[in-house]
Amino acid sequence: MSRNSLVWGAIAVTALAGSAQAVVFFDGVFNNADWNLTGVTNPNGAGSTTNGFQVPVGGNPLQYRRIRNNLVVSGPNGASIGLHMRNTFSYNPGGGAIGVINYSEDSINFINQPGNGQGSGLVIFQSGNYYIQRTPILVMPYATFNTWQSNAAPGLVSSDFWQLTLAGVLLSGNNPDFSTSGGVMQFGFWRGNSANSSIQTDCGIDNWRVEILPVPGPAGSAALAFAGLIACRRRRSA
Repeated sequence: MSRNSLVWGAIAVTALAGSAQAVVFFDGVFNNADWNLTGVTNPNGAGSTTNGFQVPVGGNPLQYRRIRNNLVVSGPNGASIGLHMRNTFSYNPGGGAIGVINYSEDSINFINQPGNGQGSGLVIFQSGNYYIQRTPILVMPYATFNTWQSNAAPGLVSSDFWQLTLAGVLLSGNNPDFSTSGGVMQFGFWRGNSANSSIQTDCGIDNWRVEILPVPGPAGSAALAFAGLIACRRRRSA
């Protein structure tokens, strides 16, 4: 028998060496009510669609979120990106500057066709702007992702995220603020496709995990207790 539990705990601060504990956000269930989706296209991808929804079985091991993209291309380099945001997972760097972020997900590609399935990575929404992980972009070619595989990007820093405007423009010089001056961050993931011709992709995500490592020392940990709550979606079986 399996059951899902939602575990909430206050962010803790360690007294040893003046360093704060990592903050972890995790979802392995993907209840539809916990996620919202914003679709973004560039001009040559206008008319494209994306959707995401929970599937109760077949994940790694149980529930997962399935993402289907229909890229409609009218010119070179048409692009469509879905921004899947977790409603209640946020962090305030004003209470503890961010050193690095470790991101990981389990990915699967259901369609055997040329290409990399879907591009993927972490999304940060801060001060009204979306920033998507670009270095590296996680991919999932069918030959190696026709079963669930770990897909990870450790050690992410601010410059690894580029602003994505709602008009589909990527701005490499606009990055999220990891310092104590930065606004509250909401987290999610992106799934996208770009091509010179139309394509449909069908992929999945499970065990979505974001680990925030604060800047070590007093500057990074003094006020972490006010940063928010750790929300961890865990699955246990008995």
